[in-house]
Amino acid sequence: MTLETLLIPTDGSEPAEAAADRAAELAEQLDATVHVLSVADSSIATGAGYAGDSPGIRTRLSEQATRRADRLGSTARERGLDVETAVREGIPAEEIVAYADEHGLDAIAMGTSGRGGVARAVVGSVADKVVRIAPVPVLTINRAAVDDGTRVASILLPTDGSALAGAGAKRGIELAAQLDATVHCVTVLEDGVADEIEPEAPKDRSTERTERATDAVDRIAATARERGLETVTATATGGPAEELIGYAEANDIDMIAMGTAGRGGFRRTIVGSVTDSVVRTAPVPVFSVRVPEEE
Repeated sequence: MTLETLLIPTDGSEPAEAAADRAAELAEQLDATVHVLSVADSSIATGAGYAGDSPGIRTRLSEQATRRADRLGSTARERGLDVETAVREGIPAEEIVAYADEHGLDAIAMGTSGRGGVARAVVGSVADKVVRIAPVPVLTINRAAVDDGTRVASILLPTDGSALAGAGAKRGIELAAQLDATVHCVTVLEDGVADEIEPEAPKDRSTERTERATDAVDRIAATARERGLETVTATATGGPAEELIGYAEANDIDMIAMGTAGRGGFRRTIVGSVTDSVVRTAPVPVFSVRVPEEE
């Protein structure tokens, strides 16, 4: 599946505008049609009115959203891109996902704060929710990943042998083929984690996991080579997120593509923690591919 349409949401903030510029560069490289969406956040108007709503504020929010969409659309057209602009009213994350679904778009590209704790809960909550519920891949671009003029020539595909990682690698290979980018297939082996989780497990369990992960790397690399892509394989040991980011920095990687679970709450803190950490701290854009929980 090729990426031919890209949704770029904006709220007018500095992270959103910087990410939009980076996303436009990718759209230019892909020759993709861009949809610019600005959402007038209905919760602001609802919370501002003494009686539960404020029509005046709602109108001003809509006008601001229209100006944001028009400004960003004009900038994208100056790049020679085919652009459509839209303004909607509602809860931003929900409207972004609904728009992508209704228009059959291939991916969403948006900024995230790249912060942790309370700051991220406020600033990054929209991107976080979109990643969890979007029916299409989401390209997140944090402050560290904004780099004007960088074309995507290499994509890192992490794997641990799971179906989740496999889904991310599959879409990553498709994108790499479209961009004619070099693929880096990497697995990270975690020392000591297996013993902490399963202290009574046989000692050869770690060997089994290692073999499964390295076999997955070989399979992904073979698939990429079948597509005619230049491919590099590597194995690292340590904390997955830290090792992946270190590898990306050391090898001048331009993008990371990986799977994420469409979950929330405690289960997501375990299953999606590596992707979450990479999204927040990676020095390059992260292409997250959501795998529904039932899969």
